[in-house]
Amino acid sequence: MSSETFEERMKLMHPNMTPEEIAQQKKNVEGCIGFLLVVVCFLILYSFVSSASTPNHNLLEIKIVSMDFTAEPNNNNKNSTQQSHYFPLVSARWDLLIRVPGELVGNDICLQGNLQASFLYKNVTLVTSSLHSYNELELGAPQLLTVSAVATGEDLSGAIGKEIMEAIKERNEVQFGSQLSLTDCREETKKGTVSYECDEAKLRFDHLGSDQIRATAYGDHPTCIIKE
Repeated sequence: MSSETFEERMKLMHPNMTPEEIAQQKKNVEGCIGFLLVVVCFLILYSFVSSASTPNHNLLEIKIVSMDFTAEPNNNNKNSTQQSHYFPLVSARWDLLIRVPGELVGNDICLQGNLQASFLYKNVTLVTSSLHSYNELELGAPQLLTVSAVATGEDLSGAIGKEIMEAIKERNEVQFGSQLSLTDCREETKKGTVSYECDEAKLRFDHLGSDQIRATAYGDHPTCIIKE
């Protein structure tokens, strides 16, 4: 907007205003605009600095470093065909190693508490571990925690167990999901535990024998995000 246009509009709106009054009004308007620009810039800068310095803990991810699967097939079937002795299973064990980011340790997750894990196949829970205690975590430092779970032949019987073994025989790999539960230290919650839901881990079998079946996770490390 030019000074001439401003003066003309002011003259039309206020015919009795003197040139000095119009000039003063222009200065007032320019001062207000400058002040508003300063306020807006300050608010944008403050919002940026606050978001950068204060991480959103709900977006921080726990990583699955490794997942191992060991199963014992039913040896009563070893006189059958070569493929049949892989099913049914007498027992199966999952060994999980997770990495907790330092920003969560002591803030969301207590320095001492319990860790529990559930293992799933196609969103069906196969087994849930017992509570595994941990203590003396270092405040603000990344931590590695382990948890294991054992399933019986009864847990793996039926259609789910058969489907798992078919996947092993056909593709030599299988995918398991997992869910985690840790002791909650967030002041704003009263749940006592904080839950995380993890992406599926891809496991490749390196041993398929009549006595034992073993598989190890490969590829990208699955991530676990908070489950409210």
